[in-house]
Amino acid sequence: MFAPYDLARPGGVATHIRAQARALRARGHEVSVFGPASAPLRDGEQAISSAVTITFGGTESGLGLDPFAGRALHALLRREPFDIVHVHEPLTPIVPWFAVRAARSPVVATFHVHREGGHRLYPWARPLLAPLMARVARRIAVSASARETVAAYFPGAYDIVPNGVDVDTLRQPRRRPAAVRDGRRHVVYVGRLEPRKGVEHLVDAMARLRARRADTQLIVVGDGPARAMLEAAARDRGIDAAFVGRVDDDALAGYFQCADVVCSPALGGESFGIVLLEALACEKPIVATRIDGYAALVGDSGCGELVPPGDSAALAAALDHLLSDDVKRRRCGARGLEVARGYDWTVIARRLESIYEEARDPRSDRARPGTTRC
Repeated sequence: MFAPYDLARPGGVATHIRAQARALRARGHEVSVFGPASAPLRDGEQAISSAVTITFGGTESGLGLDPFAGRALHALLRREPFDIVHVHEPLTPIVPWFAVRAARSPVVATFHVHREGGHRLYPWARPLLAPLMARVARRIAVSASARETVAAYFPGAYDIVPNGVDVDTLRQPRRRPAAVRDGRRHVVYVGRLEPRKGVEHLVDAMARLRARRADTQLIVVGDGPARAMLEAAARDRGIDAAFVGRVDDDALAGYFQCADVVCSPALGGESFGIVLLEALACEKPIVATRIDGYAALVGDSGCGELVPPGDSAALAAALDHLLSDDVKRRRCGARGLEVARGYDWTVIARRLESIYEEARDPRSDRARPGTTRC
């Protein structure tokens, strides 16, 4: 498996790749993970190049832009007899490009990104990227919205294979994090701190709630360029808030487990709500914005409430509604656990196995459930 972004930094795609690798190893497969990295890696992962931080569309990403990485990849893929080369975001420069070009085995590609209004890179780079897509044996998108983003420029058949979650691991009891105060209600946010995540609207919603919900603490897990501004805003408005920064995957479950409500106020650009899925696995109710990636997961499932993006008043009302109703929170949590079970990595791994086998046998005429031709 090849990662498109810096494996040494926390991120949703890196978490997805690692979980996918663990699930496949548990089923007896040998899985190697490669990608750009800005620091030493653990668990046998291998850096194929250095990583450079760039900001695109308001999001910071660590990319492998070293042109000499191509030599290392060609040598690796000549030396190692992989049955499948699985490249995540194969159109992201430039390590994924080299991996697709150098592959001597069938290439399976997963697309994660969703962009309302289309992807800025694809239109002008399509002549360069089309030959790469021609080398991909099977295309996967993590959601219908992610599929729509790429299929608008590169039409074809895409399997929908969503993000997964390790339900049983997330549900193992954890120690209460030190930042979480006893005797309080807790609204938990997990994610990057950057404009498109909409956390400033959550801060505003908490300020609106302060007069009638003085017993509620906001816990913000994550980091990013907007952190200082958000901390200042919370402090200036008298909100009981703890900004804990980045935490590793093992510690993250403790924050979900202490939550009364998990809130994701993103303004857009989310292809799939992996944080929401992790919260559902911990039986926590959701308040989130009604954007494509979240609506597809939560929808009318009864496990939370969706509000218009950027609407602080609606966000505050939804939080107040759930915080005021213990029975509804428990009911939402129980329904959320049912939803999460359908996304367990044991389920996703079996789906991937089927795709891999079909990629290895181009003569296969087997039906491909979940495939959409765009």
